[in-house]
Amino acid sequence: MDKALQDFVDQLGTQVDTVLLLKAVEQSPATIFITDSVGRIIYVNSKFVEVTGYAKNEVLGRDARILKGMGRSSGHKEMWSEISSGRQWKGDFHNKKKNGEYFWVRATISPIMDHEGKITNFLGMNEDITDRKQVEEALEQSVAESVQMATSLEFLNAELKSTQSQMLQREKMASIGQLAAGVAHEINNPIGFVSSNLRSLDKYFKKLTDYLVLLEKNIQDKVPETWQEIKPERKKLKIDFMLEDSEDLITESLDGSERVRKIVQNLKTFSRVDQAEEQWVDLNTCLENTIGIVWNEIKYKSKLEKDLGDLPDLNCNPQELSQVFTNILINAAQAIEKDGLIKVRSRHEEESIIITIEDNGSGIAEEHLERIFEPFFTTKAVGEGTGLGMSISYEIIKKHGGNIHIESDLGKGSIFTILLPLHPEEQSL
Repeated sequence: MDKALQDFVDQLGTQVDTVLLLKAVEQSPATIFITDSVGRIIYVNSKFVEVTGYAKNEVLGRDARILKGMGRSSGHKEMWSEISSGRQWKGDFHNKKKNGEYFWVRATISPIMDHEGKITNFLGMNEDITDRKQVEEALEQSVAESVQMATSLEFLNAELKSTQSQMLQREKMASIGQLAAGVAHEINNPIGFVSSNLRSLDKYFKKLTDYLVLLEKNIQDKVPETWQEIKPERKKLKIDFMLEDSEDLITESLDGSERVRKIVQNLKTFSRVDQAEEQWVDLNTCLENTIGIVWNEIKYKSKLEKDLGDLPDLNCNPQELSQVFTNILINAAQAIEKDGLIKVRSRHEEESIIITIEDNGSGIAEEHLERIFEPFFTTKAVGEGTGLGMSISYEIIKKHGGNIHIESDLGKGSIFTILLPLHPEEQSL
């Protein structure tokens, strides 16, 4: 028997036959080695030789890290800390055979103590788990690929939904644009001659009024008897009231026709085909036109405050930005039941234009804020919203190199902040 193993067996003080014990160790399917108290190998079994390719005389007396696996990770320090304290340690090593081939082992290393409790040796038992590790790595790789594929599919699905929503919204806006153009054309001609006729009528009425005043003055001065006869009838017919009220009626009608003319102009601007491309525009004008279009949605529920600062022209697609403002303003109006207030502000800060639209409506629940720009997400009842408006608005602002941010308190209202860079190509560098 190997003297080192015999010494080890003697130290165990076992009653088992030493020959039987040696056979068990030598024929074990596990790699077994024994070191002294500082880690020098004093015994290896046949399985160790078979697995590592090292002959016994090549490893005896050498440090156990000859396999170049134990000292290559922070686990080695942890192992020595454990076994030096008299505790057993278990872990995995990526070892290296004599021929340079790497293999995985699951190691169990236990301290051996004498009758005084002093550590004299260490017993190591290694199980070859290379095949298992390869299966695990293959499984991990498969899982990683599956996760990556699922992520890609999710991204593609989101991209598809976004593209579909943009197409639907563009078709919708194109249809609305055509309708607006048709309505504007149909209204433009009649409101044109109505306005012209009212202006003419205003001139005629003023001349008739001047003539009537002159006529009555002459009758009073030259034929006072006749004036006294017609005076009661004049009072009965309320001539003074009719003259005054007719002037007010003509003024109000002219004002109304002018408002209709502005609405028609806004419709034409909204539907204009030549605005499909980027151009230099004043966003305040774009806001004013948009407010004119959606005013009917706002005026019965809310007051509107405008604080529009001096803005430099922005190279943008005004029709698309008008669509963003329309979506936000209509949502603000729909969030208000009555006696509301909507504030629209614009300002120029450094190299950006900032637009804020604030309302004191019902607000948005915190759990919905993160999803507000998702395609097809809506908090409205079925049939009242498609969930496309805000996602399209987000895409349009991103397309212009900007950002859109929302702050909201449930029951208190919402603030949409739109930041549009004057030079988006520089920010993308």
